[in-house]
Amino acid sequence: MGFSKCLENYTMTKAKLWGILDGLKLILDRRFERILSQIDSLEAVNAIQEGVFSTSNSTLLRRIHQRTIQHIPREENTLADSIVKTIYDKEPGLGLFEGPPLRV
Repeated sequence: MGFSKCLENYTMTKAKLWGILDGLKLILDRRFERILSQIDSLEAVNAIQEGVFSTSNSTLLRRIHQRTIQHIPREENTLADSIVKTIYDKEPGLGLFEGPPLRV
């Protein structure tokens, strides 16, 4: 399962953090209890691990029983890069998909 969301006028780190937050909400809606989140922004990974999220968002993160958040270099994150390229022409909003985009 994956999703994409077009955000306007955000820094790269803020866009990553919004994406992570939206992903966590989707995970909880689908009742997943274990996740592996690979993020190509070390700054975003550090923000999560240092508890930069607001209290309500931290509670959201704690509701996932088994979670691993790890940094992955951008060069190795080809799937995420492909997804970003597919949404450049989209209107702002959330798009869901069950498998990788056809271009991958």
